[in-house]
Amino acid sequence: MRDQAPEVLKTDRRIFLKQLSGGAVMLSGLPLFEAKIGAASSGQTETGHDKTALVSPLKTYRMMEWECHTPPEGKFDINVEAAVRVAREAGAESLMFYTQDHWGYALYPTESAVRHPNLDYDLFGSEVTAAAANGISTVAYYSLQFNNQCVIRHPEWGWVNEEGVPQKDRWYITCLDTPYRQYVLKMMEEIFSRYEVQELFLDIFGIQFELYHQMGRNPFCFCKYTEGAWNKEYPSDPYREGFKTREGWERRFQWHQRRTMTEMLDEIIWIARKHRPGILISLNGGPASFPNNIMQKVDFIYAEPLPCVTGVSLGSIVMRGWGRPYFQAGLFTEYGYVDTYPGSLPRVHADALIVQNARTFFVGDAPVVGGLDRHGFSERWFDVAKVTWEDVKNVDRFLGPDLEPLLSSAVLYSESTRGELDAENRPVDFRHSTLGALETMTYAGRPVESLAEFNLKADVLNRFEVLVLPEVTVMSAAQAEIIRRWVDQGGTVIASYQCGLLDSDRKPRKNFPLADVFGVDYVSEEDQYSKGADGKQRAENFTSTYLESSGHRLAKLLAESTVGLPGAFLRLKRTTAEEVMGYRLPIMVQDLGHDKWFNWGPPPPGAQTAGTAVTYNKFGRGQSVYIGVPIFWAMQWRPFWIRNWIPLLIRELVPNPIAELQTEPASEYLHGSFFYDRHREVVLVQLLDTIELATKGELRPAPKVEIRVNRNKLKIAAARAVWPVDKNLPVRQDDRYTHIAVADLERYMAIHLKMG
Repeated sequence: MRDQAPEVLKTDRRIFLKQLSGGAVMLSGLPLFEAKIGAASSGQTETGHDKTALVSPLKTYRMMEWECHTPPEGKFDINVEAAVRVAREAGAESLMFYTQDHWGYALYPTESAVRHPNLDYDLFGSEVTAAAANGISTVAYYSLQFNNQCVIRHPEWGWVNEEGVPQKDRWYITCLDTPYRQYVLKMMEEIFSRYEVQELFLDIFGIQFELYHQMGRNPFCFCKYTEGAWNKEYPSDPYREGFKTREGWERRFQWHQRRTMTEMLDEIIWIARKHRPGILISLNGGPASFPNNIMQKVDFIYAEPLPCVTGVSLGSIVMRGWGRPYFQAGLFTEYGYVDTYPGSLPRVHADALIVQNARTFFVGDAPVVGGLDRHGFSERWFDVAKVTWEDVKNVDRFLGPDLEPLLSSAVLYSESTRGELDAENRPVDFRHSTLGALETMTYAGRPVESLAEFNLKADVLNRFEVLVLPEVTVMSAAQAEIIRRWVDQGGTVIASYQCGLLDSDRKPRKNFPLADVFGVDYVSEEDQYSKGADGKQRAENFTSTYLESSGHRLAKLLAESTVGLPGAFLRLKRTTAEEVMGYRLPIMVQDLGHDKWFNWGPPPPGAQTAGTAVTYNKFGRGQSVYIGVPIFWAMQWRPFWIRNWIPLLIRELVPNPIAELQTEPASEYLHGSFFYDRHREVVLVQLLDTIELATKGELRPAPKVEIRVNRNKLKIAAARAVWPVDKNLPVRQDDRYTHIAVADLERYMAIHLKMG
């Protein structure tokens, strides 16, 4: 984002002389280096942070959306100029205005679409004009597939299920195989031939696939247009008949993605850039819902942050690991006219985004409403927005796509496994496994990255200390060989459940492709305890097996008793591995239909065991831990033992990481990140205490924090807090580590570590 890093002065020569003494040295109170807050950096001047020029949506970390889904009863008596001014005062550098909302109404004069019945002026045009006058760039919002009025007027344009019932998610959903497709393209012609905007934002894009991956909802339309289009393209393969086979299902799934996402997006981009050659194209959605070819077509990916309850923005980690330099995460507020609420709550959410170097996308829950607060906008909402961006606007000059994450732990994001679970109609399971792994890994205090499958290459993997394979069912022989060689050279791998039991063609394997690395062979899958009376896997959190320590050092935390897990488990045969935990079976197989159950809860552990459950194995210079249960999938219920054991396991396996955060007392609400600047002269460390989310706005004292850096892997000469205070931090060196103590953290802090 910036052409130059913040100015950093050379470290005082006395520091290096003291380091040469070889003993532990405290570096405090010396003129280490400068990183002044307040002075405009070259990046600020270049991008317009000085309020003299437009800030491109490609550069800003402060994007604001004026949500404006206005039903037919809505009015539009809004002081647009005043609203834009208060948005600017709140810190907005780019504003998103609506051209078509979820109701399907155009908010500008149109000859090709349906204008809102109560709108008698060009709302969108006046917003664009006012923004430009205030030095703010603009984004044209367009709701693609929610369109209530179109489906009501033209029922045949709607997305319908197999029984012909129109589909909706509050608003009716359109089908892009119908004439609605041309309706959209005509609006694109109008919007971009008339208005000078810097970006197009497509919302409700690929909504069928978003709902499928979030909720398991059937992604297929059965309207006459869709059936006709398929049958014309594949006359010997009738549309409805093909869903009876897995191959037919997948073929139709890919066809729908091509027509409603890939080809639709190409048509929209062509029209927009015909009129505005430099316009940016952005989508609401990311790797959790879209295939890679879609994301590579656009400039920006927006996504919900997929937060966990402790405030980690897991979705931002996924997007960053996808290798996209530009991405934003949406931050939703509360309705400003409903309640008073502290701006510190969205401030914590915004900080969680910038900690992961994601741009903040501040989504207003209807902040601009006709007649509201006497001038058509919520003053309280804009006040909250100003508080929300307090940290962002003071550190965004240090952020940008030139930052390179410092790497330690990787969680593989396996698109191949996602495709398999899609075909098994289990799309949500993939999300639970991936996010569960990311969440538990952050609690270890080490830098965590999401490693996209297409980046599973030897040179990339060599940068990591730990690789987690969270229920990665599909794995090619080539991928297995890359991992094998990496472990042999000193890497640490943690794998779970059916790891690689399907090859790249999704054909079953008789054994794990990494069986030698794990030191165990696959025997069989046991699912009788996890099924209901109907023979189907239980969907709820029902304990179906128990794990108990075998006395191994890696299971010390769980030595006192058993712990439970839902789902099936794998029976294993050890070859070279050490047993860490074993299975203990429930006293009975529950069968409600035949009056077989135990009390209100699951059957407790009985006397019968089922062999090895968790193993540790040394392989070459590296090591592995294999877990025979879907442990990361089970994190959706957030068991205490998983949240505690996985971080402890990481610390035991890799006791000397490149960098880590240590807190006293330990807290899941304290997390952070490490990024190199483009010149590799400075490491940006961001710390965030999210306890306000748990207390609903009550700020409590943060634990003591120490940044610990391995001197053999990363040389640090000095440390300085750059926000919210500007001061040197004490640095202590010993034979192995550099220690930086942070004693006065309240909520968020940005720190520069000078590399020496």
